[in-house]
Amino acid sequence: RAKPCRCPAQLDVEEVVRDSAGRMVTWTGSGFARVRDGAGLTFRVDNVPYPMDYELLLRYEPESAEDWEAVVSVSSRVLPTSSRCGNLLPSEQMYRETLPPSQRYVLLSRPFCFEPSTPYEVTMRLQRAGVTQRHPGAFILIDSLVLLPRVSELPGFHGAEAAVRQEELERYQCLEVFRMAPPHPLAQACARLVCSVSALMHGGALPCQCDPQGSRSSECQVQGGQCECKPHVIGRRCDHCAPGSYGFGPLGCSPCTCSPEGSVSQLCDKVSGQCRCQPGTVGRQCDQCQPGHWGFPACRPCQCNGHAEECDPRTGTCLHCRDHTDGRHCERCQDGYYGNPVLGSGQQCRPCPCPGYPGTRHYHGSACHADDETHHIVCLCAPGYAGE
Repeated sequence: RAKPCRCPAQLDVEEVVRDSAGRMVTWTGSGFARVRDGAGLTFRVDNVPYPMDYELLLRYEPESAEDWEAVVSVSSRVLPTSSRCGNLLPSEQMYRETLPPSQRYVLLSRPFCFEPSTPYEVTMRLQRAGVTQRHPGAFILIDSLVLLPRVSELPGFHGAEAAVRQEELERYQCLEVFRMAPPHPLAQACARLVCSVSALMHGGALPCQCDPQGSRSSECQVQGGQCECKPHVIGRRCDHCAPGSYGFGPLGCSPCTCSPEGSVSQLCDKVSGQCRCQPGTVGRQCDQCQPGHWGFPACRPCQCNGHAEECDPRTGTCLHCRDHTDGRHCERCQDGYYGNPVLGSGQQCRPCPCPGYPGTRHYHGSACHADDETHHIVCLCAPGYAGE
């Protein structure tokens, strides 16, 4: 059975999740690698079950209506040891394939002999075709690399009976089903043949091995071995969170729910759920302004005239004004003090001398201000007191 193989991406590559609502699903569900024009991507293949030739198929989705091309090399640092692949040198095999925007997969022009217990690297550079200038804003989405076995090499496909099997495989296009993602339901004849192919390649039937935390039971589908997963859990064995979710555990995984305005993408840390925030935003979901700012998503600095660091994240009203200031922006003196505390005035709030100071026994005023002409302090007396 063909399996997609994903890998860590190199520079200029990011993982993205594509919302399939209202559109045809053409991907495996494990997320895309969004690759910039001229950037590279490496797939590590180390789970080959049987030594034989495999067709290499690349699944992709374009973001523009122009041709791209993939320059692909397959290599291994280990000498092949099986009799099937042992006559091949481990030097790189190169491909140059066009990725038309009208297609969703390309079958590489030649097969490659893979064998078990051997690590391989399939490295590709992706670029727009027919141009020499790389465009930093051009991307292509890469879904998966698929190894399709050339079943004619299997023992059960030799001899007279094998000819019938081969003819059935071709008549019902059984292997072509696995080219598109997700695969279409198999015809009954294909289901029998594909199970035979799988048994021959793996030396018999395979155990389900459903993850006890991520799956609903220990049983899996007869064809393909897919376990029944809990919410937001994926993988054949239901053993990891789907892109855009986190916190794998007995209840499944939880959605990241990253803020579309404040986060870089819909993906978050698989363990903590922390989203990747845009500059100026914070919080697990990147849905808050950083300290000292307000007005998410258009975060801007708090205006407090240097008398406070923080303000209300929704209204911008300054919090905890210092230096005896008050007001939305700490722009005036609180009662019992006078002066101009606005930033740049060179003044500060001073206690009203009426006649004592606020907080002392001899203070009998409620507020004061400086007369504009004489600059004398004019007190507003507390009830029962009068000034000169």
